[in-house]
Amino acid sequence: MINKIKYTEALKPFITHECEENKIFVSMADDIPKNNYLVIKVDRYYNSLKLSDTPPSVDCLVLLKCTDNHYVLFLVELKKIKRPRSFKIDNIRGKFRTTIDDFMSTRFKDIFHSETLPVKELHLYFVTNLYKTPRKDTTRMDSLLSLKPFKFRGRNYQISHKHPNPLIKNC
Repeated sequence: MINKIKYTEALKPFITHECEENKIFVSMADDIPKNNYLVIKVDRYYNSLKLSDTPPSVDCLVLLKCTDNHYVLFLVELKKIKRPRSFKIDNIRGKFRTTIDDFMSTRFKDIFHSETLPVKELHLYFVTNLYKTPRKDTTRMDSLLSLKPFKFRGRNYQISHKHPNPLIKNC
């Protein structure tokens, strides 16, 4: 899957090894070789299309190749938050929806739905900085995390909240 992505012309400009925005990032464990993972900057891909109405999408899609030649995928939205009201549930949900339904299941279906490129797991991370909030203001985050799961390759996946800077471990 990693090689297929590396040789897909439409994705080449958006491939990197880092997932960072506004000093919030996702780290890779030290025991993961660089050739066993890559990061696609999904939001940059959509912005490059110059659409009249650019759909929201996650910041990064991280692909991790496991020793059994299966893949673990991470969809990561990075957000610097001053207070809970500074993010909109519908917008965050839309970012994951666009990435799963359009990017992975329509535009690049031949990669992400290929039977010869098995996906073991998919993780949906909403990574935000720590912010001080009264207990009553946690409702927005609770609502986001309890939304109906997303479906990908016949399985359901739920968004999970992570504090910076989560570590992706080797599989």
